Amino acid sequence: MTLAKRDEWIIIGISGVTCGGKTTLANKLLDILSPVYIFHQDKYFYPDDSPHHIKCDNLDHNNYDILSSLNMSLMYDDIVSTINGDNKSQNHNLDRSHGKIEVKGKKFMIVEGFTVINYKPIMEICHLRYFFVLDYATCLNRRVYRLYDPPDIDGYFDQCVWPEHLKYRAEVEKDKRITILDGTRHDSLETVLSNLASMGSSKVL
Repeated sequence: MTLAKRDEWIIIGISGVTCGGKTTLANKLLDILSPVYIFHQDKYFYPDDSPHHIKCDNLDHNNYDILSSLNMSLMYDDIVSTINGDNKSQNHNLDRSHGKIEVKGKKFMIVEGFTVINYKPIMEICHLRYFFVLDYATCLNRRVYRLYDPPDIDGYFDQCVWPEHLKYRAEVEKDKRITILDGTRHDSLETVLSNLASMGSSKVL
């Protein structure tokens, strides 16, 4: 699939640690940008009984924290279809009321998920790239209050979630195009808006 209309978009990739603030940031941007389309990586997990899944070592549980647990090629195809005019996004906001932020002649796309920018085809089409990080204790404390389907089992965080995050984090820290965001801070939105301002964004009057 070609990216014939990529120049008509500003594509924002938001990735990183579980419970780090990815979805919160994406939803804030969904509310204030116009027009904007959003993709959530979580929508592309293979079914639990899919042969694509790999079991965690010594645990009777799929490893959902690796790229192979997701249909990333489908996600990429849906993104490209949307770029080219066939909307496959999970959510969008076309409201251009007072106070919305726009870039003349552009549409926004937000691509959000724990490893979206570790998937090279998506990484390369993003114009802005962000990766949330947390320390171990903060991440674990947040994770215990989240409900997953299927739920975490004993040992899953230490054997799969955290080690896989560190692996993907090490990958992105080598790429200077990616902005690292501290998930304990509250200025991630301001960081993105500052970057957008440098690209010519303005509020619709």
